[in-house]
Amino acid sequence: MADRGMKKWLPFQSLVEQGDYLDKMLYEKYKTPRPLVSIEQARKIDNILRNYSDSTLNFKLYLDGYLYKYTGKILKLDKNKKIVIFDDFEIPLRDIIDIDSPNPFDDIC
Repeated sequence: MADRGMKKWLPFQSLVEQGDYLDKMLYEKYKTPRPLVSIEQARKIDNILRNYSDSTLNFKLYLDGYLYKYTGKILKLDKNKKIVIFDDFEIPLRDIIDIDSPNPFDDIC
């Protein structure tokens, strides 16, 4: 009698394909539109990318309808392909929403 609660809801995922479809529906449901980047923010991103050194930066990225935060170092900046290459992955420049320094005193000193 204790398993009755779980058995009651089993028909909603009785098929393997149905569970995959429900997961895909939830993924699509919570997507957000691409945020707009202001002119000042675009200039800040451009300035940081032009003058980047081997320091760790905080990135705010827009990938496939979701916003992600990534902290890491830029391995390479490919200007021809317009992509930024990190250790783990590469991303187009248009998907970078914001860049910040993890140390707030870097701009002062």
